[in-house]
Amino acid sequence: MKNNKWNKKIFSMLLEQAKGVRSWRQFASDCDISYVQMRKLAQSSQENPPRPKLIHKIAMNAFNDVDLEDFMFAAGAVAADSMSIRSASQTPAESFYEKYRSLSGKDRRTVNDFVDFLTARRVKSEPGGGSEVSEED
Repeated sequence: MKNNKWNKKIFSMLLEQAKGVRSWRQFASDCDISYVQMRKLAQSSQENPPRPKLIHKIAMNAFNDVDLEDFMFAAGAVAADSMSIRSASQTPAESFYEKYRSLSGKDRRTVNDFVDFLTARRVKSEPGGGSEVSEED
């Protein structure tokens, strides 16, 4: 297990995503942890990273595709060996998606614009495909 730095802010942002539309009380109840503990984590006021058991409880009740690995990374614990094994067995699409998820919002928009550009270019180059594409400049 490789240790990184405990990042309270990232953990807090992940919690906000994982909470979804639920209240903090409901999310804490779903995770079977105290509301006070959940609020400390959400407000970045807890000085030490949560234990893996608590992180697991949160991850198992998370919404919006926030998973255990995301929380463990923010808590400063990453299983380096399992990540390299997992990446070797991933399809190219899974590997791309994982890299895409690690980008900032601005970088994701750039990737989306580039994919739109490539798709439009491909459609234009196909026989009979040029009439369907409209340029928005």
